[in-house]
Amino acid sequence: MDYWKIQLFKDIPASHMVQVMSVAQHVRLQHGEQLIKAGQENHHLYLLLDGAMEAHLTSDHSLAGMPIAVGEAIGEMSILDGQKTSANVYSVGESVVWAIHENDFWRLIAPLPGVMRNLTRLIIQRLRQSSEAMTRAFEEQLKFDHLKRELATAHDIQMGLLPHHNPLLPLHRQAEVFAYLLPAKEVGGDLYDAFAIDDEHILLAVGDVSGKGMPAAMFMMRTLTLLRAHGQAKSPCDELMPTLNRLLCEGNEANMFVTLYIAVFSVVSGRLVLFNGGHPPPFLSRQGGAFEAVSGAKGALLGMLPAAHFVCHELTLAAGDRLVLYSDGVTEAENLQSEMFTQQRAQALLDAQPKTAAMAEMVINLAAGVKDFAGDAVQSDDITILAFRYLGSALPD
Repeated sequence: MDYWKIQLFKDIPASHMVQVMSVAQHVRLQHGEQLIKAGQENHHLYLLLDGAMEAHLTSDHSLAGMPIAVGEAIGEMSILDGQKTSANVYSVGESVVWAIHENDFWRLIAPLPGVMRNLTRLIIQRLRQSSEAMTRAFEEQLKFDHLKRELATAHDIQMGLLPHHNPLLPLHRQAEVFAYLLPAKEVGGDLYDAFAIDDEHILLAVGDVSGKGMPAAMFMMRTLTLLRAHGQAKSPCDELMPTLNRLLCEGNEANMFVTLYIAVFSVVSGRLVLFNGGHPPPFLSRQGGAFEAVSGAKGALLGMLPAAHFVCHELTLAAGDRLVLYSDGVTEAENLQSEMFTQQRAQALLDAQPKTAAMAEMVINLAAGVKDFAGDAVQSDDITILAFRYLGSALPD
């Protein structure tokens, strides 16, 4: 055995190692096996002879801890001060240690010339390593806290861009509109919008940007800005989607894209024009009947193909008709069994709502249904729902 590798016995004559070996016990540990548990009494000094170990301040050793190399001492602090251990020590792979009881250490080993000097050096080295690790952890925590504050600010800015007053369209009382957005992370890529084009027309939209985090949030804000700038035409225009798509393609080196569904509605005539850019079709209920997916509006997602073609679809709504736009975070929400919520479940839940239910109540109930279905599964995608009911051309009392 190469005794010189054991730092405690550096410069100790080999003749003195006989009494060390007489009291040392070999302990073999398998990968992940715990040698020392934090918060407990310890009466042994351990010396790592072979393999590797890690010290962790918590019981979670899934992340890298402070490494312990061959020749280093373990448990020396509790031997010196008599206090309980402060760290958890696990074997990394197979390892072998010498275990020396504290009584044997003080009786036979501590009096050996140079042992206490070497132990002092070991402790100073360990304290320096601990101090450096704590400094790095503190710096990382500061960076993490700063990032959290930045994300919280970005979240507030992003959510502040979305319309959230109630009612959403106070000057168009013929339309009852309510929207809900729950990001999967601090900032997300989903969007919704509802604004008046003029005294007669309103525009409703729901979109879903590729990816998550800050890049998606920036592209989402860009999409909203362009939508509001080019969605103000006096009447529905076939050029709306092509224009948005072309502008989103410009300068898009990151190859981001957005799926987008737009509804332009006349509160006077009931004319509804639908535009689809690769987004799930909305649900329509006529006169309180069952909700069905609306087909007809077609087109590719926006931001990738400048020359993409789009086909709009026109309908005429009567008083009492309801329209629900949503993102795929609703239908593709998964539970712990990796089952999706699906379009069918969404329609069934909407059909179960009272015909006279307010749009806010219907949206909140659908969102709650998705949450109940997912259970303890982590939300993997943003959830956005926008519901609209036509109350008729005459202004309600």
